[in-house]
Amino acid sequence: MRPLSLKTKAIALFAAIALAPVAVAVVLLADVNRRAVRTSEESLQAAILSEIATASIALVRDVESDAVAAAAIFGHAAGGAIRDEDAVASVRALVATRALIDAVRLEVPEAGIGTVIRKASSSADVPASPPALRRLADEHGVGFGVVGPARGLLVARVRPPEAAGGAAAAGGPAGYVVAQVELDALARDLAAIAERRFDGGEVRLLIADHDRRAIAAFGVPGAAPGSDVSALPLWSKLPPGAVWTDKLSVVGPHDEGGHRMIGVIETLPDLGWAVAIWRPEPVAFAALDEMRRRGLAVAAGALVLALALAVLTAGHVTRPILHLVAQARLIGARRWRELALGGARRDEIGELTTSLRRMADDLEQGEAEIAREAKLRGDLGRFMDKAVVDAIVRGEHPLALGGKRAPVSVLFADVVGFTPLAESRDAERMVALLNELFSMLTEIVFRHGGTVDKFIGDCVMAVWGAPLAQADHARRALAAAEDMMRFLETANEEWRDKYDIEVRLGIGVNSGEAIVGNIGSDKRMEYTVIGDVVNVASRLEAIAAPNQVLVSEATRDLAGDAFPLRALGERNLTGRKTTTFIYALDAD
Repeated sequence: MRPLSLKTKAIALFAAIALAPVAVAVVLLADVNRRAVRTSEESLQAAILSEIATASIALVRDVESDAVAAAAIFGHAAGGAIRDEDAVASVRALVATRALIDAVRLEVPEAGIGTVIRKASSSADVPASPPALRRLADEHGVGFGVVGPARGLLVARVRPPEAAGGAAAAGGPAGYVVAQVELDALARDLAAIAERRFDGGEVRLLIADHDRRAIAAFGVPGAAPGSDVSALPLWSKLPPGAVWTDKLSVVGPHDEGGHRMIGVIETLPDLGWAVAIWRPEPVAFAALDEMRRRGLAVAAGALVLALALAVLTAGHVTRPILHLVAQARLIGARRWRELALGGARRDEIGELTTSLRRMADDLEQGEAEIAREAKLRGDLGRFMDKAVVDAIVRGEHPLALGGKRAPVSVLFADVVGFTPLAESRDAERMVALLNELFSMLTEIVFRHGGTVDKFIGDCVMAVWGAPLAQADHARRALAAAEDMMRFLETANEEWRDKYDIEVRLGIGVNSGEAIVGNIGSDKRMEYTVIGDVVNVASRLEAIAAPNQVLVSEATRDLAGDAFPLRALGERNLTGRKTTTFIYALDAD
C-alpha cells in the first residue's frame, strides 16, 4: 500500500479541521434544541390545556351564575319580599337575556311542584333534578353533574332572605332551580383551539369525567360524548389511585399504537374532570428534524468546500460555526437579546444561520405566547380578591379549611330602596346600573387596600385587616366610605340622565376581632369573615338613612380624630341585647 502523500494528509487534516466544528455544531444544536423544543412543546400544551380548562369552567360557571340568580329571585319570593308572579316574570326576563340557557325548572319535590320557565321563542325542556344533585345543592348551594352525553345538569337551592343573626328564614319545603348545561359547545371549542393552534394538524384533545367517559374530544378515534375512554394509553401516566378532585398535572411521553406520543394531563378539581392533549413526537418535533436535515446538508457542503479549499477556507468556515454554537447556547439559555444572527451570507453557513434565526424567532414567539397565556390566567384573579390571590401565590394563604382570629374593620354598603326601583324598571337597566355602581365601589375598596368579601343582592361587604394584617384598618375603611359618598355626588348626575334614577347608599362600619379563613368544604370553599363584628356592621347599614354612614364606637376609637364623626347616642340594634353607641360620618 502506497503511503498517503503529504498533500492528501494536508487535505484530510484541513478537511477534518473544517468538518469537526460542523459536526460538533450539528450535535450541539440537535442536543440543545431538542431540549428547547421539548420544553417549548410541553409549555405550549400546558398553555392550551389552561385555555381548555378556562373554557370548561367558564361554561359551567356562566350557567351557574344564571341559576343562582334565578334561585335568589325565587328566594325573595319565598321570603315574601316580592310577589310570586313578579319573581316568575323576573326569571323569565333573566332567561330571555342569556345565551347559554333557554329554560330553567323551578321544582319543589316535597310538594310535587315542577315548572319550566322558557324563553318566549323556545320549546326547550329541563329534566327533573336527581336526588344526588339536590343533596349537593343543600350542602353547598349549588350542585353540578354530568347526566348524559354532552349534557350536564346544574341545581341551585332556593333560599329565602337571611333573617336576624344571619340565619335563613325557616318554613316550607325545599325548592330548587334546575338548569341544563349543553356540553357540546366544548367540542366546538376544542376544534377551534386545534385549528388556531395547529392549523388543523395532527393533535388529540380530550375532556373526560371522573368515570373516564368522554365529555368532548377532538382527533381521538371513538371518543364520542359519553363513550368509555378508560382504555386510552395516556391514563397510564397518572399516579396510582389518582383522584380527579385533587389538582394534578402530569407531563410526559407514552406509547399509543406503536407510536411515541408526548402529552399533558391536568385535572379540574372544581368539576371533577380531566383535560388532556397529546400528539406524535415526530409531528411535535418536526422543526427539530428539519434543523437536523439542514445541519447535515451544511456539513456535506462544508466537506466539499473543505476538500477544495482546505487551507484557505478552514478558518473562514470554523469561525462562523463556532459562533453558531455560541448562539445555540444562548438560545438554550433563553438569552434572546444577546443573539447575533445577522449577516448576509448565502452559503451553507448562511442557510444554517437563517434556520437558527428562524428557530430562535419561533421559540421567542412561543415563549411570548406562553407568557401571554400566563398573564391571562393571572387576569382571572379579577374573579377573586387580588390580595387573596397574591397570598396564595406566595404560599402565605393556605387553601385548607379553617380560620383564625384577626382584628378587622367591616363595611356594608347597600342601595337604599332598591327593591321598589327594580320593580318599576327594566331588569336589564337595573343590572347595568348595579354593575357600574359595584365596579366603582370595588375600585374604591381596592384603592384603600380593602378586600371585597361578597356581593349580597344590591349590597357589598368589604373587609380591611384580612387576609393581610393592617394596623390602620379602621382608618382605611372610613376613608373608603368617604370616597363612596363623594363618588355618588358626581355619578348620580349621569345616572339621572341615563337611567332616570338617583342612587342613595346606606353604609355601616364596625371594627373588632373576627374569625377569618376558608369556610365551606374540601370541594368548595370561600374565604370570608364571620363574627359579631360583621353582624353589627350589617345592622348599622340597615338603620342608616339614605346617604348616611353610621360608625360604631369601636371603629371611632381606632380611627381617632382623623375623621369628622358626630355622636348619635346609643341605639338598639336588631338581634343584640345591649345598646350600641354609634356615630355619623359627616363627609366633606
